[in-house]
Amino acid sequence: MRIFIFSLLSALSLLAAPKDISSFHSTFTQTIIDEHKKKLVYTGELWAAKPQNALWTYQKPIQKSVYINGARLTLIEPAIEQATVRTLNGDIDFLEIIKKAKPIDASRYSATVNNQTYFIDFSNDTLSTISYTDGYENQVIIKFLTPTTNKPIEASRFKAVIPQGFDIIK
Repeated sequence: MRIFIFSLLSALSLLAAPKDISSFHSTFTQTIIDEHKKKLVYTGELWAAKPQNALWTYQKPIQKSVYINGARLTLIEPAIEQATVRTLNGDIDFLEIIKKAKPIDASRYSATVNNQTYFIDFSNDTLSTISYTDGYENQVIIKFLTPTTNKPIEASRFKAVIPQGFDIIK
């Protein structure tokens, strides 16, 4: 009986873990491995909040900020004094990807969104890694180093402010 109850509780936690995230914040490393096994490692910070807001700030090896507000993406690149503003063709909703995830085992999930399959790992019920193969056949691994979930994030954080004098590409 105890084993059954433990199994039931484990199964319920599998179903609940990825679906309960309404906001997320963490520092991260993003490793991209190409077909020749060459690695490029980025570091940065991510804020995400429902309904489809995200800010990815990359600090190394180059600074840039990626704002996603619904279907609008704004990329600000200070090194080249340029901002790119475009409408997204498909959903790139970070929290929706997690919500759609289905369990593979106790800590690993997968989600397919717009024909892209993501693998999502949890550690102690906290999001720890997302990995996928991008459109160029690069393996992408994003490790979240200081994750916090369901804490308020000011809406103003997701508002892109393009510095005066930057070239704007639309």
